[in-house]
Amino acid sequence: MIRRAFANTSKLAFNLLYRAFDRDQRQNEVVFLSRQTNTPSYDFSELAREFDSRGWNAVMHLKKVSTRNFIAYAFHVLKEIRLLGRCSIAILDRYDPVVSLLNFKCEQTTKKKRDDVESKRDLCNTDFPAKPVIFQMWHAFGAFKKFGYQSVNTPEGHSTDFTDAFSIHHNYSWVMCSGEGARSAFAEAFSCPRERVVALDRPEYDELLELRESRIAQLNETSARAPVTVLMAPTLRINDASAHPFRDLYEYAEQFEEALGVDVVWSFHPLDAGLPAPGNVSDQLLNSNILVTDYSSIVYEAYLLGIPVVFYVPDIDVYRTSPGLNADPGLLSPEICTYSQEELTTLLKLLCDDATAYPQQAFERFASSAFDMDIQKQGSAASRIVDFLLSRISVDQ
Repeated sequence: MIRRAFANTSKLAFNLLYRAFDRDQRQNEVVFLSRQTNTPSYDFSELAREFDSRGWNAVMHLKKVSTRNFIAYAFHVLKEIRLLGRCSIAILDRYDPVVSLLNFKCEQTTKKKRDDVESKRDLCNTDFPAKPVIFQMWHAFGAFKKFGYQSVNTPEGHSTDFTDAFSIHHNYSWVMCSGEGARSAFAEAFSCPRERVVALDRPEYDELLELRESRIAQLNETSARAPVTVLMAPTLRINDASAHPFRDLYEYAEQFEEALGVDVVWSFHPLDAGLPAPGNVSDQLLNSNILVTDYSSIVYEAYLLGIPVVFYVPDIDVYRTSPGLNADPGLLSPEICTYSQEELTTLLKLLCDDATAYPQQAFERFASSAFDMDIQKQGSAASRIVDFLLSRISVDQ
């Protein structure tokens, strides 16, 4: 009751402000929104550069939210509403409550579209803003674990009371995923029609493939007996009561590292309280020879970089239920799945001693379907995204 009252009050206040800032004539301005960082990501920076080359103004509006900066965040929200009232395009990398609660001018629904929506009456999000065009460029490659509406009412997901009260993932004109094979999962996760999910490459896709080439060249130049580094990078457990095998393993980190006889770097999610999360995990990945994870989408970055992955999934039977899996490593890639500390240690020792023993075909079965690498593409990933969005301006406005 309190949560819904807060959401309703916020929605009323946000929309009163939005009506004051809403401009009929929009500027050639694109706004980048994130609540997880204070600095632009590589994706945002490359897209901003591309928009700038087309004569558009790119505005970064970023703030990492925490309980300690509530007052500062309130001013941040006020500015965000003002920016949304004047921009033509807004690009998000995650859920944003301000976007979800505002009443934007949406596309006119034709008879055919009304029929389409009626046939999908179980979908939560069927409004598609035209002014501004709102583009959800999700921060993760692929669709490994279930998320969003796929995991509602599981211990690792939100309740329907929460998603309904805050209109979670409402108001996206378009949702982007990394490959055709992920479109259905993304449509389910955002509870929107599949035709509103477009398969495009994030700019980081280009960067990782370039880094892969330089990494391979560097490996060819170094000694076969160069030091091996294993990166341990699990996904975040939202519910404290959920099993966390990596946390349990970390309690015996010294013995584990001693048994392997190689360098081990532990990189937990920054929200995993009391556990090490050193620096940028992507930088850590680039300096590693093997990645060990459970259900983190970092596996797709590793795939693009050509880094072998081992899955450590003692809790997979539970995880298949909460939050659930779109891609199940136990079924797709059993050769690189381990279910106990002993199995993990044995496989890692084998791979550290002989990199050629890694069953790459098993990893291919898991990760390759997340991308459309076999399709011929023109220009950079950033240019393709900007081309798409600019084409929607003329159609949607």
